[in-house]
Amino acid sequence: MVRIRKEEPDSSIGFLISDVSRLLRRVYDRRVEPLGLTRAQWRVLVHVYRREGVSQTALAQFLEIEKPTLGKLVDRLEKKGWVERRVQEGDQRARRLFITEQARPLIDQMEELADAVHADALDGVADHEADRLHDTLLAVKSNLLRLLSGSRDGNGALGGRN
Repeated sequence: MVRIRKEEPDSSIGFLISDVSRLLRRVYDRRVEPLGLTRAQWRVLVHVYRREGVSQTALAQFLEIEKPTLGKLVDRLEKKGWVERRVQEGDQRARRLFITEQARPLIDQMEELADAVHADALDGVADHEADRLHDTLLAVKSNLLRLLSGSRDGNGALGGRN
């Protein structure tokens, strides 16, 4: 059971995960800014790179943004020569997203910057503790994904635990 502590409102697991995530993004934003990328653009680039051939609809769902918003972002990335839309075989209306060769050096720089941010964030944390944190976060993510995809129990709640 999760307890809410009045004396330590920002130390609950949910707040800490949210704060760490927000701070990681802000530090990364600052480091990629000289590359000419906004947060929205680097998020799209990273996800297209990791899921080349993804449809705009699927990517919008994954990023939890509206399709028109994603369309405008892809338009900008396409104008910069970093992303291209390709017609899906068998369906002339469907478009798949791909990283261009021109963007590959940018992706390499983004990965180097991300590695540096992660190293700086884990400064002073022993390797075994960082590994344990990674494994724990993967387990928490798995549990939450299971809850989201699970059926409702008899009380109308998601998942199987009460």
